[in-house]
Amino acid sequence: MAEFDRSAFIGKFQEEAGEYLQRLNEGVITLEQEPENRELIDQMLRDAHTLKGSSRMVGLIEISDVAHRLEDLMVKIRDGEMRYEPRMSDVFFEALDAIVFLSEHAGKETTGDLDVAALLGRLADVIGEGPTADESPGNEGGAEPGAAEETPDRGDGLAGAPSDAEDVSGPGEASQTEDTDVAARQASTKLGTKTQPTVRVRTEQVDTLLNLVSEVVIGQIKADQKAHELRALASDLGEIWQAWIRVKSALSALGMEDSSIAEVVMDDVDVLDGLLAERRRTLGHFVKDYADDVSRSSAVVADLQDHGMRLRMLPVSTVLNSFPRAMRDLAHDYRKDVELSIEGGDTELDKKVLEEINDPLIHILRNAVDHGIEAQDVRRAAGKPPKGSIKISARQEGDRIVIEISDDGAGIDPDKVRQAAVRKGYLTEAETHAMSDREATYLIFEAGFSTSAIITEISGRGVGMDVVREFIVEKLKGSLDVTSELGVGTTFRLTIPLTLAIIRALMLKCGGRAFAMPTASIEETLRMDSADVLRVEGREVIRRQRRTIPLVRLADILGLPTPETAGVKIPVAVIGFSGHRMGFVVDSFLGEQQIVIKPLGSHLRKVENVAGVTVLGAGEVVPILNVPDLMQAARMRSVASRAVDVETDTVGKTRRILICEDSFTTRELERSIFEAAGYEVEVAMDGAMGLAKLREGLQIDAVVTDVQMPNMTGFELTKAIKSDPLLEVIPVVIVTSLEREEEKAEGIEAGADAYITKSVFNQDTLLDTVERLIR
Repeated sequence: MAEFDRSAFIGKFQEEAGEYLQRLNEGVITLEQEPENRELIDQMLRDAHTLKGSSRMVGLIEISDVAHRLEDLMVKIRDGEMRYEPRMSDVFFEALDAIVFLSEHAGKETTGDLDVAALLGRLADVIGEGPTADESPGNEGGAEPGAAEETPDRGDGLAGAPSDAEDVSGPGEASQTEDTDVAARQASTKLGTKTQPTVRVRTEQVDTLLNLVSEVVIGQIKADQKAHELRALASDLGEIWQAWIRVKSALSALGMEDSSIAEVVMDDVDVLDGLLAERRRTLGHFVKDYADDVSRSSAVVADLQDHGMRLRMLPVSTVLNSFPRAMRDLAHDYRKDVELSIEGGDTELDKKVLEEINDPLIHILRNAVDHGIEAQDVRRAAGKPPKGSIKISARQEGDRIVIEISDDGAGIDPDKVRQAAVRKGYLTEAETHAMSDREATYLIFEAGFSTSAIITEISGRGVGMDVVREFIVEKLKGSLDVTSELGVGTTFRLTIPLTLAIIRALMLKCGGRAFAMPTASIEETLRMDSADVLRVEGREVIRRQRRTIPLVRLADILGLPTPETAGVKIPVAVIGFSGHRMGFVVDSFLGEQQIVIKPLGSHLRKVENVAGVTVLGAGEVVPILNVPDLMQAARMRSVASRAVDVETDTVGKTRRILICEDSFTTRELERSIFEAAGYEVEVAMDGAMGLAKLREGLQIDAVVTDVQMPNMTGFELTKAIKSDPLLEVIPVVIVTSLEREEEKAEGIEAGADAYITKSVFNQDTLLDTVERLIR
């Protein structure tokens, strides 16, 4: 008999293991606060037992051994032999992370990447016993451990049940999947609960179905347009009929006066009169029936679209439930005490949208822990509770989802943001002074912007908040808002469409062509008199609600001809984006309607100012405008002259870096990185040699230095550079393995412009940091 191939079922195990691991992660967080929660303990015991059994079934013995130890721990807690204590969480999480690693690398060589034996030893220490014989690799048979197998006494009738029966179905085998669902429903019935019958469907099948639904929606839009055209045609025929009545009356009058005319014409007049009357009645009935059919099908298509979208809807908790564990780890890394609360987790969102919001939310949470929540002693001094609070809430508002992330931390200081913007070359001091506090706060969403000089694995690299803007605004066509009060806290508000497939858009004309602009970003539409357009510092502006709004012509941005507007009302669409408002002058507004978004395709991955296309009822393909691109282009026009001057000054200039590093390997690695990027590189074996080169007049654009070097440390070198009036403008980047908070603080106090820890050192981080500082 051929040997049973267990590897075919590994994919199925990986898919189902994710659910159990997620629940166990959440369970540990909850158990720290509720160590006597019997229902939770039983659930965690069942999940560990199922992981143990199903992993052993598919031959993943190491996973089974780790899960077995977790099960032993939960059995002891359940039976009252030991009480769950927070100190157990670290090794519990380590075990869960190990299972994730082993599952992802199932069937691959991982020798040296994970010491399973040592992990099992640590788990045994927590449990208070040594390893048992059945934990040795290769033991695939025999009885399971005694206490863990006493499933009838677990009090719920479900414990252990899924482990052998549930995990034997192969991936994609519909009949076995349905059997699993039937077994689950029968088990639920024993518990006195009722569940809805379910069928598992692959995601790509749902996507295909929804693409077909989109085509049906487009067909419906065309049918609505045809119905409108037919009604117009019937109206035209009505006018023709009235004209014919007048002609017939005139001919009848002539026939009465001249009998010869009556003999020749009146018979044809009667025939034509009958035909016109019949065709008018026939067309009237057809138009009415067709319009009724279109109206009924429109309602059906709307329901089809609604129910079709619901197939891909998942609760936001699908993403949010992993955050308590991530928050615990972040708080632990920063030696802060943070409590995370989640509300509205049952709010549903398109699966594709959910997949996109995970990264932005993680970035916001990281930012809140790093920059927002203060250290415990600082919070106590400010009269705050030592434990910081972060709250995530989700709710539906119409056809959009609103997610708010609030913290009770230090808040965003707009003055510090302004200073960082000037220091890093984003704006001049005059430009920052002209900004409101709200506009200054929104600078944190600019690419590469950071107020932190310390670059770690979590913050300071100038990535994070710009990623949030990119995902939420550019990819998801949503909006992003932030409110902050110094000493009180910060709230980020993300407004996201329920689905990426269908949106409402303002149809407009520009340069004689039709375009669609998503209404989510439009604050208002206006028709202005030419006299209402003012000129301030050479730019056209309008005044609305005591605010000055710059005007740009959309045709100029898109490179289209601009029509004459003298003596006519000027159509203006006012857009709000990332704290800025801009008025776009267009040719005309065509109305608002629902549109189906069609992507540009892989051959047109990025077209400036265009987010996609839609198909109108007449088959016309209309571009959908990309609001972030439009706003960026409009803002760049206002600083174009300054940008040209800067470019003229820097073109053709080769940039030079001084590397101060006593380690030959590190020095040569850094040299190769910069030379490959086009820099000239000078090197020094210690700080004293580097300072001497600078004082000899060596022209340097930036200094990259280690800290621990003979003769002069990197901290001493930095202080010397920043205290010399001739050298103080040179940016200094410290690259070091010194990662303690007091060491970072010493580097920043010395005057370093950036502090990169070697644990997160990589080529892109170093180059991006130096490039930003030089710019």
